[in-house]
Parts: sequence; structure tokens; C-alpha cells
Amino acid sequence: MTISFNATFIQPSATQLRQTSQPLTVKTLSEDLLKTSVNINPAAIYHPVDETPVPIPTTESIESMIARTQSPDFPQIAEQHKNAHLSLKLSFEEFQSALAYTYPDLADKKFGFTIEADGNLKALDSSGQLSAADMDRLNQLLNASSALKSAASSYRDASIDLVAADAKWGGNFTGGYILNKDNFASTIDLGALFLKKGAMPNAETLNGFFSSQLWSKGERMPHEIVAQVMTERSVNKVDVRV
Repeated sequence: MTISFNATFIQPSATQLRQTSQPLTVKTLSEDLLKTSVNINPAAIYHPVDETPVPIPTTESIESMIARTQSPDFPQIAEQHKNAHLSLKLSFEEFQSALAYTYPDLADKKFGFTIEADGNLKALDSSGQLSAADMDRLNQLLNASSALKSAASSYRDASIDLVAADAKWGGNFTGGYILNKDNFASTIDLGALFLKKGAMPNAETLNGFFSSQLWSKGERMPHEIVAQVMTERSVNKVDVRV
């Protein structure tokens, strides 16, 4: 349908308007305008679809990591470590009592000690109060105590077993480290475990805990070794000493 408009518009007279046979109503105008608008701008054709739209699945990103789990025998190993700690404490207290009797000047100074890979005890000048002569004398006295050497060796072995059986997350949180006879002396100060702890926490107080020393000075375990330990545990069903 073609619609044309003349530029010249002649206004009808009032007489012509009164002679209209069909009364002009709102309904008539609306229907006429509706037909005209449909012809000018045809409506979009809608085709109903009976099928239910398939929902688009959402994707979720999940990050995973190898986590070293705790050995089933950890409670028994932890108990053994606790007993070894008590035995070492008693042996060291006996050593300190004997030292205070024979060398009171040396007993008044703060010192630590550890055990090396060959089983010998080594004095540590943890407080900076010892001279070279003091260190030599302490090393001789420490290794002269067979009871202290035996207790230190047992505690070292129990500590190695504890770390090997523990988990990286959970337990004592020591499973993410490597502890063995070669690095034990550079990691754990046995004498610091038994220093009297003050009310306020400080570096000396924190060194009184085995786990704290391990966290601050220990050798972290690479992921490759974590996976190897987990594989060996599942196959052999025994604890693996690293």
C-alpha cells in the first residue's frame, strides 16, 4: 500500500464535517491507525518452540596439590617421641647438676648442645657467653656422659621418625620437612628445649619447642619427595624414614 501526502492542505468547512454519515469515534480511529501501522512496519513473526531450552553447564576451576597425609602409626610414634624427650630432659638435668658442682662458673653460662651424624655431642654457644676454652671443656664433658649421649641419640631417632610420619597440614605440622642424621645438628638445639621459659614469648621461648626450631631452621621437603613418600607408604604400609 502506497501512502502519499500533498503539501497543500485544504481545511474542510464545518458544514462538510456535519454531513459525515459515519460518526467519528475513538474506536474507528484506533482501528484505522492500527491497520496503517501494520502495513508500514510489519510485526515480527514468532514461531513457538515446544522444546525446553538446554541449560548451558557452568565450568568450575579446581586447583589441586599433593598433600602429604599423616601416617596411621603417627600416634604411637608421637608417644615414643614424647618418652624420648622426657628421658633426654632427665639426663640433661643430671648433667647440669654435676656441672654446677664441678664447674660452677661454666654452669652459670647459657649454652646449648646437639648431636652430630657420628653420634658425638657438640656444644653450642647460643647466647654468646662461651669462650673457645669453654667450648672445648663443654665438648669433653658432654661426650664423657654416656647417659646423655644415649638419650640424645634416642631423641634424634625419635624426632626423625616423627617428622617422617607427620603430615604437612595437620598433626604437628612437621611433615613438610626433611630431617635426618646429616642435618639434625644444624636444625635442632637440644639444650634450648629445656631452657626455662619466661612469661613473655620471645626467640628463646620459641626455641624451646621442637616444632618451632624445625620451622625456622629445617630443610623443606620438595613435592617430588612428598609424592615418593606417599607412594611408598601405600605400597609397603610402613613408615618411611627420610
